[in-house]
Amino acid sequence: MVAYGYSKNKQARIQTTTQDMSSKKREFKSFGTTEKTTLSNSPRKSQTLTEIYGEPENFLEIEVRHPITHNATLADMRQGLGNNPGNNSNGERNMFTDYEIFCHTNLPNFKKRSSKVRRRYSDFEFFKKCLIKEITMLHNHPRIMVPHLPGKVFFSNRFNDDVIEERRQGLNKWMKTVAGHPLLQSGSQVLVRFIQDEKFVG
Repeated sequence: MVAYGYSKNKQARIQTTTQDMSSKKREFKSFGTTEKTTLSNSPRKSQTLTEIYGEPENFLEIEVRHPITHNATLADMRQGLGNNPGNNSNGERNMFTDYEIFCHTNLPNFKKRSSKVRRRYSDFEFFKKCLIKEITMLHNHPRIMVPHLPGKVFFSNRFNDDVIEERRQGLNKWMKTVAGHPLLQSGSQVLVRFIQDEKFVG
């Protein structure tokens, strides 16, 4: 009888211990999963749409686009905008093509945030000469290599749409390279005038 009583008491103690452990397991809560946790109380910095989709601190977008071929007027020919009559025929001697330069920027060196000007190939040639001169006149001027322009087109179909588009792509690539140079962006007034002045005079 004593042995039986001891065994019954032992069994009761085991059951009590098991119930206590089960109770403790049910009370345990994993940290960070309840409504009143530190995660819900920690401050979150929400971004505004302006911060997410806003402009970068410094940027310059530039594109050479929308070529147009013109018949030169008498005033254009007096300014040298028409082609040399001795170099071509079939009515092309009074024709020329110009391109729109579109610029959008927030750089402080530029006078306008957005601008559109039209330039012809000879304007790009003149701009390159002025830019090289400006660089060499700077005190302790940096070694900035101005790339070559895409070559001139001398054959008779230079006003063909495919030929004009090929030249536009070449001028666009060249302009992006020049305008993308950080030293020219911040210090070249010739670059700003060529991109934004209605008439470029150097």
